[in-house]
Amino acid sequence: MSETVAENVFSYLPDDVVLNIFLKLVDDPRNWSRLACVCTKFSFLMRTICWKNKCHQMIPAVVFNLLPPDASVNSTVSPPGGWASLHKLAVCCPGLMHSGVLLENSDFGLERELGPDENFQETKLFQIDQGETEVCEEEDTKASAVVNTACDFSVCKRRKMCRSFTSHLASEGWNFSREQGNKLLASRFRGDCLYICDWPGCVHTEEKRNYMLFRGVFKNFKKSRVWRTINDGNRSKIDLNCAFCPSNEVWDLQSAFCLRPAYGFHDDGEPVVRAYVCENGHVSGAWTDWPLYT
Repeated sequence: MSETVAENVFSYLPDDVVLNIFLKLVDDPRNWSRLACVCTKFSFLMRTICWKNKCHQMIPAVVFNLLPPDASVNSTVSPPGGWASLHKLAVCCPGLMHSGVLLENSDFGLERELGPDENFQETKLFQIDQGETEVCEEEDTKASAVVNTACDFSVCKRRKMCRSFTSHLASEGWNFSREQGNKLLASRFRGDCLYICDWPGCVHTEEKRNYMLFRGVFKNFKKSRVWRTINDGNRSKIDLNCAFCPSNEVWDLQSAFCLRPAYGFHDDGEPVVRAYVCENGHVSGAWTDWPLYT
């Protein structure tokens, strides 16, 4: 259905009727992302009502802390990056690329095992309004599910091994807690409020080691001590798009010494924990198994 046809058909229906139809498709987050790409009206309803209400239902504590104290449910105020970004963060795993596992300066031999990502520098991936192609492999059925739809997420049911390099529907960890964020940050940043998805997040099994990918968001990131450390230290940005919002640059929290130093490194120099944050406070990262010598 083209955008013009969709707008002509649904322009005669009141918004509450259209929203009631959308609520019938709430069981799969991919349905709403597809609908948002159909026409302007659908996109407006999704970004201003559907994703907003869903975030209030799924992660009320996070929404409460991200919005101003006087903001109500009916308020027009939105969190940094918008409701679409927050909803995507709530349900999507950032993928190996956004978690820093496949970055050239930190792949530690993994790229030689998986093959180079030749399209990374040529294409603008992972934007909310752009198309993506993602592959999840099932170990038991040896089948692959491929999705190539704008504003879409991919999901692989009953998967034991996920090799999706880009963002996809998370298999685990749809809840967020500040306790997980406190475990990630160094002690001097404990005053900052960072919400991280529940452990272990989305597990990606690779030949070298397992990567437990996580995502999160800072409260008042531009007022946090982590931001002051990055800004005052004039830390260089990494040319990598955020997995959840249109930001096209991130900062490495590990190289900025914002993560707990006790996590350490593996024998090949790969950090046990890595994390990246964008200007809107969205965090993507990866845990690995602890080295045996620790």
